[in-house]
Amino acid sequence: MRPLRILGPFPPPYGGVAIHCVRLLESLRERGIVAKGISLGGLPASLQGVVLLRPWMVLSRGPVHYHTDEGNFRWMLMLSRLWRLTRIPYIVTLHSFRHRAEFENVATRDRLRRAYEHAEAVIAISDDVAAAVEHELGLRHKRLKIIASNLPISAWERQAPLPDELPNSWRQAEIRLLANAGAVTSFNGNDLYGIDVLLEAFAMLSDQRISLCIVVGGVRDKQLADRLLKQASTDARVCIVYEPNSALVPVVEHSHVIVRPTRTEGGPSLTVTEAMELGKITIASDAVARPAGCITFRNEDPADLARVLEHSIEEVRSAAMPEPVQAYSSALTQLVHLYQKLGFVENS
Repeated sequence: MRPLRILGPFPPPYGGVAIHCVRLLESLRERGIVAKGISLGGLPASLQGVVLLRPWMVLSRGPVHYHTDEGNFRWMLMLSRLWRLTRIPYIVTLHSFRHRAEFENVATRDRLRRAYEHAEAVIAISDDVAAAVEHELGLRHKRLKIIASNLPISAWERQAPLPDELPNSWRQAEIRLLANAGAVTSFNGNDLYGIDVLLEAFAMLSDQRISLCIVVGGVRDKQLADRLLKQASTDARVCIVYEPNSALVPVVEHSHVIVRPTRTEGGPSLTVTEAMELGKITIASDAVARPAGCITFRNEDPADLARVLEHSIEEVRSAAMPEPVQAYSSALTQLVHLYQKLGFVENS
């Protein structure tokens, strides 16, 4: 049987979808499933068995599981047309689906809806994503599935080093806070990842023995990035690291408190679930449903976030760290069952 091809944005950069692809590939191989990773962009030398996308790989026989979101809809249109012409079966996982101006064009919506309708299955990582794609495109795919994106942390991530870019001021701080953003990008005129909210909340804390590191995968909105950098530069306790040369897990392991202040996102967040799996105090906005054990604050409310941060810092000082949660494996079981049902992999 031909290998299952996992097609997506393997790192670098080290965003949530990229890390999901790494974890999925490693988890499938651990189960004895023959799978190949194909990267749409970066390619770390230490990640075995992943190759950069070449035209012949798109047309090679064998099933494809494509990981994408609304931002890559042009790739979806092109790839689905090629796969349909060559009768290559494909599954699509949507990791988010936010409104774009292009979706106001009827022809674009119709073409994109057909691209999803021809998939053997469309996976949304949450009910919200499923509702969004139905609202935006009118998609009512008979094989639409809701399968969360959280998978067990990979051995590849655990073996990665701390990024060289991390300053000693943060590495050696008594209490270390961490936030990350896949990219500096706007959503309804504001910072999608809520870094501005976090910086405002952190400025309300007078404790000088704490330090906040913000790791950013890339910049899509330079004006917004300049504003955030200016906002952060007024506080010596804050550092921003752009495009790290390693996975985030080692940085999470070196942290005490993980903050996810996003204004919106597709699901509960890989950042949140991995922090809880590693036994860290985990804080997130209440913009979407979060796992039990995650501390939430009112979305876009810096005063409420400051309150939660202050309490969490007290918990760290009293050594009241949470127990690591059990590794998430139910999503993998659901995916393997779907692959087997559709004939993408052999039944074990």
